[in-house]
Amino acid sequence: MRRKPRSIRSKIVLSLLVPLVALTSLWVVDVKASFADATALRDTYNTRDNVSLPCDRMVAALQGERTESVEFLATPGSGAKTLRARRAATDEAIAQFQELSRRYGGSGFSAEITRARFADMAVRLESLTEMRARVDARDTTLIDVLNGYSSVIGYAFSVSNAAAASSEPLVERVMRTMVAMRRAGELLYQEDALLTGVTAAGRFGDGEYLQLIQIVGALRFQIPTAGSTLPAPDQARFKGMLSGPAFAALRSAEDRIMGQGSRGGPVEITSEVWKATSTPAIGQLFAFLADGYDHAVEFARDARDRILTRFAVSGLLGLIAIVVSLVIAVRIGGSVVRRLSVLRTAATELARRRLPELVRRLRAGERIDVDGETPRLSLGDDEIAEVGAALTDVHQSAVESAAGEAALRQDMNKVLVNVARRNQALLDRQIEALGPVDGGDARAYQLAVRMRRHAEHLVILAGSARSRRGLGPESLATVLTRVAGETEHAERIAIGPIVDAEVRENAVADLGHLAGELLVNAISFSAPDTRVQLSARPGPDGIVIEIEDHGIGMSPAAIEETNRRLAQPREFDPADSARLGLFVVATLAAQHGMAVTVGPAAGGGLRA
Repeated sequence: MRRKPRSIRSKIVLSLLVPLVALTSLWVVDVKASFADATALRDTYNTRDNVSLPCDRMVAALQGERTESVEFLATPGSGAKTLRARRAATDEAIAQFQELSRRYGGSGFSAEITRARFADMAVRLESLTEMRARVDARDTTLIDVLNGYSSVIGYAFSVSNAAAASSEPLVERVMRTMVAMRRAGELLYQEDALLTGVTAAGRFGDGEYLQLIQIVGALRFQIPTAGSTLPAPDQARFKGMLSGPAFAALRSAEDRIMGQGSRGGPVEITSEVWKATSTPAIGQLFAFLADGYDHAVEFARDARDRILTRFAVSGLLGLIAIVVSLVIAVRIGGSVVRRLSVLRTAATELARRRLPELVRRLRAGERIDVDGETPRLSLGDDEIAEVGAALTDVHQSAVESAAGEAALRQDMNKVLVNVARRNQALLDRQIEALGPVDGGDARAYQLAVRMRRHAEHLVILAGSARSRRGLGPESLATVLTRVAGETEHAERIAIGPIVDAEVRENAVADLGHLAGELLVNAISFSAPDTRVQLSARPGPDGIVIEIEDHGIGMSPAAIEETNRRLAQPREFDPADSARLGLFVVATLAAQHGMAVTVGPAAGGGLRA
């Protein structure tokens, strides 16, 4: 199906709207981006309160329970009261984390990752039950307990790291730095838990000395590295803390333990001394980290204020530009569209009503005032006005051409009628001289009748009145029998029953002409050894004359087109001269109120 073409009006509107829509789209994108950034920064508060801080509290509880579990294993005669208290605190921190994580309202891809980490964390926390049972039964080693708790804590850090994503680079850097430093601080807790168990037992167990060396090596590398991405003031304070007396004492104690200890050998430091050394360093590190998330929130607040200020300026200026562009586009586009609408209406009126009506009047012989019938359009002084003036010139030229064509047509019709009349007069004299005879002269008589009918075609084409021959009305049988006898190859025509009816005098010649054309067509398009049936019978709306042949027939599409032409005769087109007989039949039928149709015959061929 052919798509309806877009109008000029729509193209003009589209050309004006495209830059306006583009400008509006850019403005909307900028506004959405600003709101998205502000929303993401607002999520920093939500992340801190519902993910980061609860996760840190849970990690601290797990770290404390790990140390108590290791000490419980290292001292066989100790009770489990302190350990149970630690476990209760851990369960409370886990429950609080799970409750607050449900309130997490982050958005975007990173938020989906964070929620997936929540699910992984829930699965990992289920391993605590089995680990606690093995500790209670003393059916595990210090290394296994250390690694088991460290694995759960590692998953907790993956939650914090996923939640640290932010649209503001500085905020995200501070958040991720806090997570990295807490991971490094976890090494301190691992060292504390390991040495708490070792000093309580008084010696290194299997793999414990090697584990200590690995932890200390990772600790001394990761803690300074983790602080390297802090903002300059915080980084200076962090370096000062690492070079202070607490961490110096910790490093000295580590060197002493590793230097004097050995695999399976004794520990040259007591549990009390280790606690007095490690506790200040751990306390200073986590005191430093305590306000790290608050720093990130402060950065987020400042960044949000900058974004809102930018939005207030760019958004307002963009909105003003859009409004001004819209007003200009509406004024210019409206003016152009209105004048084009006037031009289109005038052109449509000219093409569909005025010009066809003028041509019809000219062909009918009416004289018209060409200048008076030409429309004058007032469309300004630009290109649209020039198109309007050109349309006026086209109209005037078309009317002048139509007037000249009508005059030429009328002159040609007069010539055709004059020639046809002369030929008719000569042919009438020849027919009278021949008379209806049999034998060889019958063919000459039939050809002369057919030539006279062709001469009458010219009169019909010219639209002139035809001479009526006859001395009054005749019976239908007489008219049809005479026409059959005057047709070439009349011996092939089989005349069937013909109803008794009378034909008015003014219709005798035209009915004979019409029936003769149909008979000639039936004989011409059927084999020489077949018959053509001619009959007339009463019908519901008058008399039905049937002419049936057994020739090559016509396709359904051709039958449909032929019946359409017979039902609605139109002006003759010289390019369609091959179907002159069809035009003559349709014209005569329309003049006398007759209906002519064709259709397939029962045994092949056509029935008219």
